[in-house]
Formats: sequence, structure tokens, C-alpha cells
Amino acid sequence: MQRILFLLYTLSIVLYLSSPAFAQPEEAEDEMKVLRMFYKENDLVETASRYPKPISQVAENITIVTAAEIEAINAHTLSDVLNYIPGVQLEIQGGPGSITNAHIQGSDSRHVLVMIDGVALNNLSDNFADISAIPVQQIKRVEIVKGPASSSWGSSLGGVINVITKSADDARRFGGTASASIGERNTGDYRGEVSGRTGALGYYLYTGKLLSDGLTPGTSFDGNNLYTKLHWSASEGTGLLFTLGYTSGSRGVGVFGNNDFDHLFTTLALNHALTDDMDMNLSLRTLNKSVRLGEITADDLNIGGSAKLNWRLGVQNLLLGADYDNGELKTPVIRGGEQRLEKWALFANDTIAISGFSFTPGVRYDHTNTNNDFFSPSIGVTYTVVDHTILRGYAARGFNIPPLANTFAEFVQEATVDTTTIRLVTQPNPDLKVERVWSYAVGLESALLKQLWLKTTLFRHDISDAIDIATSFEALPDGSLQVTRNSVNSGKQRRQGIEVEMRTAPVYNTTLLAGYVFTEAKNRDTGERIPDVARHTYDIGLQYNDRQSFSGELRGHYIKWDADASHNSLICDLYLAKKLFSWDERAVETFFSARNIFNSSQFLDPLFKTPGRWFEGGVRFRF
Repeated sequence: MQRILFLLYTLSIVLYLSSPAFAQPEEAEDEMKVLRMFYKENDLVETASRYPKPISQVAENITIVTAAEIEAINAHTLSDVLNYIPGVQLEIQGGPGSITNAHIQGSDSRHVLVMIDGVALNNLSDNFADISAIPVQQIKRVEIVKGPASSSWGSSLGGVINVITKSADDARRFGGTASASIGERNTGDYRGEVSGRTGALGYYLYTGKLLSDGLTPGTSFDGNNLYTKLHWSASEGTGLLFTLGYTSGSRGVGVFGNNDFDHLFTTLALNHALTDDMDMNLSLRTLNKSVRLGEITADDLNIGGSAKLNWRLGVQNLLLGADYDNGELKTPVIRGGEQRLEKWALFANDTIAISGFSFTPGVRYDHTNTNNDFFSPSIGVTYTVVDHTILRGYAARGFNIPPLANTFAEFVQEATVDTTTIRLVTQPNPDLKVERVWSYAVGLESALLKQLWLKTTLFRHDISDAIDIATSFEALPDGSLQVTRNSVNSGKQRRQGIEVEMRTAPVYNTTLLAGYVFTEAKNRDTGERIPDVARHTYDIGLQYNDRQSFSGELRGHYIKWDADASHNSLICDLYLAKKLFSWDERAVETFFSARNIFNSSQFLDPLFKTPGRWFEGGVRFRF
């Protein structure tokens, strides 16, 4: 397979060198026409290649959610935003702020890389990303790559969820938003944001509080968040960017007790245009996390940085870069009480656009101090058949670094069940290998029919060295039972299926949305199905927007989990918003949500059942 990728990359270079034209403004304009047909905003896609480019040149299966779409569903946290995305399946363990596990096309939640401002939010211990602690007010858009993006981002076997925050440069005057909502069980969300510019300094500031007594037993939430972004335009083509995000809170996790968390991240970046066709970006980042669940504590500290050089030459856009991260985990349940994950990487990717075709070869080399090295090539191709139809093909090799808990966890727990003492022993496995995947996807995206947009993708992920938990039982002489667990590379898996999305053009201000995903997950060694995977997922929606004062959405979501204890029903939610009055650029709006309006039940684990029907309402002031 690596030889095939090398030949395809060579073919891309040959086509580039043989192209008679370098600068093709007509083709660039055609790509923008396609972009405008597919998406409401003319945002370029950043996550696929780590630089902005038109959607017509993106070979990966990607979905974009904008700030306007987030506001329309009265979302509280990132988990609300992802709930209606075809190909993304969530295990929501309660109401607002409750712990949520995110899966992409049947992947494990640890395989999903979650980032904000280029900072990976996944824990070092278990690679869990706390998406329900990420507020949404500061989000400009979310880009979701479905499938491994290892040639750009490294460890991301299942996919990438990239949160891109609002720009400090967007505002030309001082302004902002203040909002408050209240719902059942004292559920409240209170937010405020301001942005503006003073000379060469652009700024964006946000603060908020989310709280709830818990819509299901033991799932209360009390969280505070703060976000700051400053951009200083030093000169033409040169700028400094600083961001700081802080979230803290406490939530109930049912029978497992309380979960307290503290997250602080910062970034500092220099952007400089070396020439009209070449940009340089240097960035530093820190992430400090403290988590407590019951009596177990874990503290993460990660310091890292990146360097990128982006070179544009006619039909070609070449990116060269390097990443470095040094992470330290302190917890009493890990060998020695402290372990490190140090990693560095070199990467390159290219986009070559010629006569309706684009070729996107990429490669990355990762080194870790825990699990050796990994080489991640990828190749993608897109072809604009007609103005509003794109064909896509993508093949990539990806990987996931074993979480430090799988490699180094070492502790003993005892419990008494009836009259038997159970001794649970967790052992480390420092010889764990990285989980590997070969991923393939082909698809079509079309707005050829003026009233209908359609996107369909066939995907296949062949996973090797999948991590599983091996368990052994031993009856001890004192009558107790010892259960020993450790992580092992268990074998091969295959996750494959089809993903379909569609939406209509507005008719009488009304738009219809629909999505369907089928995922078959099997053990390639035994042929058995892999449990706890979402086999069928349906999404439906009806949107109304008169673009003056009133909007509403009815959204439905159904997951058929491949698990005996799961419960599968359609959950329907209603969202309404009304502009009461406005003057100049100011406005007062009211909004209302009715979630789970048919009082249905949909869950994977009976310990975390779906909240029943509940309501909330609020007011928003723009100034």
C-alpha cells in the first residue's frame, strides 16, 4: 500500500510539472461557486490540511457546523452541537454538562482527537475529551473530519473534532451579546461576550456559567468558563495571537460519585508573511488539567509547540511543519505515581489543483517515548464533474497512541459482593503497540438539482493491534476472588458502512434535513460483531427561518446501538426563537427549547438513562 501511495504522489507531481498554467483565477472562482452552493458561509476548510482551502479540494469526509447553526439549536456545550451530525454518535450520560463519549463511524471514544485553537483536549490517562465541558458561545465553527487524520494531526485513528473560535479581528466596533436561560431542575445558562478593536489590537472576551440540579438522578452540574483572545497586528502581514481558556466545575456521575475538573489552556502564535506566496506560523501551547472522580485524582500538564511553512505557487499549496509536545500525568493509580508522554513529529502535505482535479498527498512521521515511531501517509483526490458536483476518494494510514493508563496503570481495589471479597488487580503493559488503521473512503457531493443537496460516502477502516482488556479470575485460599485485568493488543477489526446526508433548498422559508449512517463493526479474526457500536443512525430535521424575526427547528435523532442492554427510540427536540424588537445594530430576542418532546428513551448503558421531556427558555440581547 505504501508503494501505491508513493506512485500516486509521484503522479501528482508529474501532473503539476506538466501543467501549462500555474495561476488560474477562473478555476478558483469556479471552486468558490461550488463552495457557495454547498455551505451557507464562504468559510474555507482548515482542519484537513492545517491551512485554509476550498471544500472542493478536500478529499476527506468532513462536516462544518457554523455559529449560526449552533445558536439555532440553543446549544449549551459542544456535545449539543455534535448530537445531530451524521457519522458522529454520542453517549450522553444525562442533561447539560453531563459526561459524553463521542464516537465517529463506530470508533472508540479514545480514537477521537478533540482540539480548540490547536490545543488537544484529550486526557493523557485515558484519551477522553470532555466535550460537555466546552461552552459554545466563543465558537465560530466546528470542523469534523470522519476517519483518521494522522498525516496532519498524528494520533487520531477515528477522526478529529476541531473547534475554531471567534476571531478578535471580526469586530470593527465595540459590541457583544448577553443571554440568560432557565429550565427545569434549576437548569440555567448565563453568558456574556464582547469584542472590538483599539488601534492595532483586536480583542474578544467571553464568560459564562452553566448549572443544573440534574435532569436524571445524580447528574447535577455547576460549571464556570472564561475565554480571551487578543490579536495584535504588528505590521502588514505580521500578527501576534494570544488565547486563554479556563473551565472549572463539578458534576454528578450517577453511582460513581462526583467529578470535579479544572482546565486551563493558553496559546501564543506568530503569523508572518515571508513573501506574497509564503507564510510562516510559530505557536506555543500549554494545557493544565486537574480531574477528580470519587477518590481518584489525575493531573495533566502538557507544553508544546508547532512550526508551519505554507507555500503557494500557482496550482500548488505546500505545507511543511513540525509538532512537539511534552505531557506529564500525575495520579496515584499509575506506576510510580507519574508518567510522561513526549512526542515530536515532522509532516508535509500538498494540494495540487489542475483542471477540475485536486490531488492531496500527505505524510507524517511521529516519534513517542512510550510506543516507538509511526509513519502516516495519505493520498486524496477530488474531481469537480460539473459546477456543483464533486467526486472524492481518500486512502490513509492512521494510528492511535495507547493512553498512559493502558500502558502504566497499576493499582488494587477491593469490594465485597454478598459475602465474597473481590480483589480487583489492574496491571500495566508497557509493551503495548500503537493501534493502526488503513482507511478508505469514496464519496459524492452534489447540488446539481437546484432544490436538493446530497452527500454520500462509503467508508472502510481496517484496524490492527486493537487494544482490549484481558481479564483472568483466580480463587484465593482465603475464599476471596481475584480478578486481574491488563490491556493487550487483541487483534484485527473492520468498521465499514455508508453515510448519507441531504438537505433541500428553502421553500417558503422551510428546509428539510435528513441523514443516515450504517456501520458494520466486526472482529476480522473471528467474524463476530463488535458490541456497543451504533449500527444504524438516523437524523431528520425541519427548519423554518423568515430571515426577519422568527425561526424554528424540529430535530430528530435515532441510534440503534448493537448492545443487548441498550434502549433505542427516536428523540425529538424543538427550538424556537423570536426577535422582539431591534434598533440600529441592537436587538432583543427570546428563545425556547422543548427537548425530548415525546418523552422517549435512548441510551447505551442503563446506568445513564435519557432525561425525559424538559423545557427551557431565555432572552438574548445583542449590542
